[in-house]
Amino acid sequence: SIILYNKLMNQFKSAWNFYLNNWQLFAVLAAPVFFVEVATAYLFAPLQNVTQPDDIVEFMSSNGGPIGILGLLGMILSIAFLGGLHIAFDAKSSNVSIEPLNALFAGLKKFLPLFGAYILTAIVVFFGLLLLILPGIYLGARLALFPAYIMLENKGVIESLKLSWENTDEYGGTLFSLTIIFVLISIILASIFSSVLQSGLVQIGILGIVEYVIIVPWTYIYYRLYKSQSSQ
Repeated sequence: SIILYNKLMNQFKSAWNFYLNNWQLFAVLAAPVFFVEVATAYLFAPLQNVTQPDDIVEFMSSNGGPIGILGLLGMILSIAFLGGLHIAFDAKSSNVSIEPLNALFAGLKKFLPLFGAYILTAIVVFFGLLLLILPGIYLGARLALFPAYIMLENKGVIESLKLSWENTDEYGGTLFSLTIIFVLISIILASIFSSVLQSGLVQIGILGIVEYVIIVPWTYIYYRLYKSQSSQ
């Protein structure tokens, strides 16, 4: 309907306006995990043209140490970034100044509950994706408020997921639609840059930038819903 369309577009525009007004903060906040992920992807670049299992095993045995270290560091920073985003969102929404690295460190301190809730969500989404993809996206959108409850209300793993599910009940369709929009944008842009840019560090860097430019307004959509629910 026209009303639903206007509602979706208003939320979509609001998220992008928020990002564009504060992009410097989020660029610095994303920088550590961005560089680690780019380095990891670049390390894997030689595997693009490898087809023989023996060559893959040899590559992994020769580069297992750096890959393992970067992979672990990237995972930790990604989870910390997710938590730090909500600290930054809350600060900016309250007109409070915050240092990006302080927000990232706040996410790091909550790593264990964030990681636990993330893994459980990933498992639910995985099984949902097996049921024709769309159910997985819907389930992921319904559970996506968990970082806000962990970071801003100090909730535990199970409670944060339960609250996210309960408080998104009447907004499931809206969240699903907005999530689909961001997923499509991600896929389209990644496909374009992958096809027009030659494989290498520049392509990896551009794809990484696109990823984190999209993640911020996408996550802000969920934060805004959390905020509207918590104020009721």
